Amino acid sequence: MIAWKLPLEGYEWLVHQVWYLQVEQDEQIDPKPHLIPNARAHLLFTPEQQSYSYDDGKRVLSGSGSHLLTANDQLLLLDDQPPLKRIGVTFRPEALYCLSAEGVQSTNQCQWFDWLTPLFDQTFQQSLWMTTDEPKLLLEKIKQQLDRLHIQPSQSNAFKLAQKSVALVESQHVLEIESLAQHCACSRRTLERSFKKVTGLSVKQYLQMMRLEQMIIAIYQQEEEIDWTEFSQQFGFSDQSHLIRTLKQQLRKTPSNYLRKRDLTIDIYGDFE
Repeated sequence: MIAWKLPLEGYEWLVHQVWYLQVEQDEQIDPKPHLIPNARAHLLFTPEQQSYSYDDGKRVLSGSGSHLLTANDQLLLLDDQPPLKRIGVTFRPEALYCLSAEGVQSTNQCQWFDWLTPLFDQTFQQSLWMTTDEPKLLLEKIKQQLDRLHIQPSQSNAFKLAQKSVALVESQHVLEIESLAQHCACSRRTLERSFKKVTGLSVKQYLQMMRLEQMIIAIYQQEEEIDWTEFSQQFGFSDQSHLIRTLKQQLRKTPSNYLRKRDLTIDIYGDFE
């Protein structure tokens, strides 16, 4: 297996990370990973005939070729079969607003949307496949394309508010709506309206996703036996039972079951660094 992930210098405001994955025919993906509910959209460039499948337990988002997996509020099973090649661009939660208003409204979807073609056509995609052995060159190709498209941060008040909110959650772990509105010096209603317009998610949905992400990271990094009472207090739960019940509802497994399997991921085939 070949795998790497890197930031896109100069576009950190837009792109969370760029990554590459290659799995050969004789290799196995075991256990098959689950992608936790995620506020980030993933743009995946793949060979035309390569299939993809994301199963949320009720429906399967499937197809073949390059595709965009938008922000999703369900646990998704990634059912991939080697051989496999993927170039991935993981966007920040507020990023699609700067690419397409249509993209913002497409939560819980997975396909190649028409608005993507003028941005990342076949000629561009083919140029990427010629650089997979040289990560820095691949990153430069993506950067040059974004430069050509003149992709810039939106100057709208809604975008600036959503961008500040996301930064506060990521850097200071502000996870309550009222507190977030206070930090942004706006009313709760203004925050909620602006955030929904820019990300396609409610503030409540986003905060639930980020709280879950932070909990999974903390559980994953825990080397000693977890004090669940202390852990529940750390993440704002009334008691240990409330924490475990929430995790079981959102992940369809108990924390102890996850600790045995370690089959959750935050970014597609990403780790928790």
